[in-house]
Amino acid sequence: MPPFSLFRPMQGLPWYLLPIWPLIYIRIQRLRAWFKANGGPGSQMLWAVTCHGRVDIVYLSDDISGHRPCSFRAPVSDRLAEAVMEPSPPRPRRTPGPQPIAGGRTARGPGLRREHGPMGPIPDT
Repeated sequence: MPPFSLFRPMQGLPWYLLPIWPLIYIRIQRLRAWFKANGGPGSQMLWAVTCHGRVDIVYLSDDISGHRPCSFRAPVSDRLAEAVMEPSPPRPRRTPGPQPIAGGRTARGPGLRREHGPMGPIPDT
C-alpha cells in the first residue's frame, strides 16, 4: 500500500471523502493501535475504507483471543470445585405424548375453507 498521512490521503479515495479525510485517518490509527495492543504474534488484519467513509475490518485472523493470560487466579472454594467436577446424573428421556389421530379424534377445520369463499364456491381456473 502506498504511504499515506494526515495531510496526504490514500490513493483511490473518492473526491467527496477528501473533506473528512482527517476523521478517516484518525479511525485508521485507532484501529491499528487496537490491533497492535490485542493482536498476538503472527496475527493479521485487513481493513478497508468504504464508500461512505467507514473503516471496516475485512479479515481478522484467528490468532486474536482478546484475553491476556494473567498470573492472578481467584481462589475457588472446595464446594464449588466439587460441584463442577461431579458428573450430573443422566436425565430421563422424554417420550412423546398421545397423538390426536391415535385417540380417535380428527383435526378441526380451519373455519372458512379455501374452496368456499365469502361469495360462494371459488371457480376452477
